[in-house]
Amino acid sequence: MAVETRGIVLMRGERGPGIAVEVLADDARLSLISGSGLIGEWEVGSFGIKALQEGFSIWAEGEELVLKTENDVGLAREMGLQTASPRMARRVAASRRPKDLPWPDPVPETPRSYVAAIAIALGGMLVLFGSLLLRTDPALADRSVEAGLGVAGNFWSAFGAGGLLMVVAALALAVRARVARGLAVLSVVALVIVFGNAAQHSTPESDLLIAYGFIAGGVVIGVAVLFGGLLGEHD
Repeated sequence: MAVETRGIVLMRGERGPGIAVEVLADDARLSLISGSGLIGEWEVGSFGIKALQEGFSIWAEGEELVLKTENDVGLAREMGLQTASPRMARRVAASRRPKDLPWPDPVPETPRSYVAAIAIALGGMLVLFGSLLLRTDPALADRSVEAGLGVAGNFWSAFGAGGLLMVVAALALAVRARVARGLAVLSVVALVIVFGNAAQHSTPESDLLIAYGFIAGGVVIGVAVLFGGLLGEHD
């Protein structure tokens, strides 16, 4: 885009008001025109130009001129000056609009992962289902929830509480709650402890092995999430 502005030109070292000129510049040539005619017109590459604190120093046809314009910044940008003074460089940089600046390519957003939440939820549901199967044992028909926390009640309510906590942890993981990771770890560790006690002290009948199988499957899934590094994927 060509630049048209007004200014004054004088010989290097010369004092005085200078000559008023019209300045035309594009990527091909620079022209200085006064009211009486053309002062100079040079093809790009045939003259030297350097930005000063104010204006420009031009070497052309064995002479050195000083040019000061009303739009030094626009002229410097149009001529593609690489040797501008620090002051001119700051002015050129400040004049650049955001659309003129090279914007970096946008960084693609990392897809949100729900693997950990889904796995923990599945494990919790398996544990809950297993605890319900334990509760259907006729021998526990008259047992309270408190009794289900120990050996006499086959730990069914303890497993139920652990499975429910896993489901809550899965929901927290899905919404990225701060307590999500802590809940997930707490629920799995608690179930591992309860399952270890049940395996050590209980002697389940064959018709309850399916219930313990569901519970074991849920615990295994929870442990796999903890040690598989999946909890970090929800961040």
